[in-house]
Formats: sequence, structure tokens, C-alpha cells
Amino acid sequence: MWNAWLDLEVTEEDKKLEAIEGGERKKSKQEYNQLIAESIKEMYRVLKFDRWLSFVFAHKDPEFWHLILDTAENCGFEYIGAVPQKNGQTSFKKRQNPFTVLSGQLIINFRKVHTPKAVMKANLGMDMAEIIIQTIEGIIAKNDGATLEQINDELIIKGLELGFLDLLAKEYSDLTPILLENFDYDDKTELYTIKNNSKFKSHIDVKLRIKYYLISYLRRMEREKKKPTFDEIVLNILPLLKNGTTPENQTISTVLEDIADKVGENSWRLKQKEGQQLNLF
Repeated sequence: MWNAWLDLEVTEEDKKLEAIEGGERKKSKQEYNQLIAESIKEMYRVLKFDRWLSFVFAHKDPEFWHLILDTAENCGFEYIGAVPQKNGQTSFKKRQNPFTVLSGQLIINFRKVHTPKAVMKANLGMDMAEIIIQTIEGIIAKNDGATLEQINDELIIKGLELGFLDLLAKEYSDLTPILLENFDYDDKTELYTIKNNSKFKSHIDVKLRIKYYLISYLRRMEREKKKPTFDEIVLNILPLLKNGTTPENQTISTVLEDIADKVGENSWRLKQKEGQQLNLF
């Protein structure tokens, strides 16, 4: 496409250097691996420090994910994270195999830094259910509720990052039992949330937990046409924050001021934009 836009001739040398598995030249997986590795090394060489590399990943084989991550880390890149980019539709094959088929593509982000941190690979002896619960709670906290597709996407990324996607696909091909047992589901919004008056089972950043519980509580107060005071807010959410470090009132106040407006002398209501759509970052 870009050759057509720029009116560039595609030479035999260009085709020889193209990083592709199969294609007209029927390149092998080994050739693809070598070309990708050489490309990433060259990207690292020409990139300045504190600059970013975003890699589009759409291959169905997790082996290539690890090739990209391992090569980038060996060169000196730091893995920052991956985000899904949707193509607007979910295939039947994706619905049949949620953890082995990608809908859309993943954007893998790296940064060239002087002291990169390596991706920690999972110890396969760890409790798989614990990883799944932690991942689901994390995406629910970030989005104030999560759809099944968002949960699947997050688990795919986590499985790829930590190297247990094959076990995830084998042991948890159907998430329904674990979701229904541990989370609430809203038929109207199609969102899974933390069960009412329940705490996070895994460790979630304290400010993120506070924000999630504050928004949930203030939305409930809106439905009941109430405007709670700061003391009422603190007394209602503190019992839910016992899992992990208990925050001080000042921490709750700081988060509250970000997401809510003060009404009168000491009452609070959720900001309109927060009520419509939660934006954490």
C-alpha cells in the first residue's frame, strides 16, 4: 500500500528482505524469525533513548509474540505493555476459541531506556485461578466494569506476557463458571462488576480501588437521589478497602476531588463526565 502511495518500485531485493511467513517467496518460519529479529535490532540502533517503538501483532501463533518480546529485551528495549486494537467485528472462530484467536490486533509498546526492566515469566506452578481473578479484577477496576470481550482480551495479553496462554486456553476455555461465582453481571450493560459490598480478592493499587468503590457508591447514591457527606462516603467504602493497605482520609479525599463535585458545604455528587464514562488515565 505505501509503495503504491509513494510510487516506489518493489524490487526483488525488497521481496527478499520482507519479513513474512509464506507469501510469494514461501519463506519459512525460521526465515521470518531471523528477519524480524534483525529488524528489531536495527530499530534499537537508530532509535534515541527515551523514545518509543510500537509493534503491531496480529499473528495467531504465540511463538512470534515471545520472539518479538525476547528479541526486543535482548536488544535493550523495555516492554511497556500491549493494548488491543479492534477491527469492529468478532469472528465466529474467535467466539469458539476466545484465548487462541485474536479479534483485531495487539499493539506492543516498547521504550528504549538505559536500565530496562525484563518481563517476568510466570512460574507454571502458581495458581492459575489466582492469576485469572487478579486479571479480571484489574480490568474491572480500570473500566468500572468490564465486558466478556474486554476480559478475554486482557487475559490473552496476560497469558502472552507471562507465557501461560496454552494452559489458559486448555483449562479455562469457558470463563462462565468462574465469572458467575466471583462477579456480578448486569444484563443491560453487559458488564461484570465486583459483587455488591464485596472486596477485591487480589492486590489492586490502592488509589485504583478507591476510585472504583467511590464511583460505584456515588452512582448508587444518585439512583437513590442522595448526596452523601464526606464522612458518610468514608464510612461506607473503608470496610471494602481492608484487602491491602488501608488508605488515610486524605487519600480518599484526593481521589474524591478528581471524580466528584462538592455540593453545598460537605455533600458530594459524581461529576457528569464520570457518570457517563469512566476515564482512569
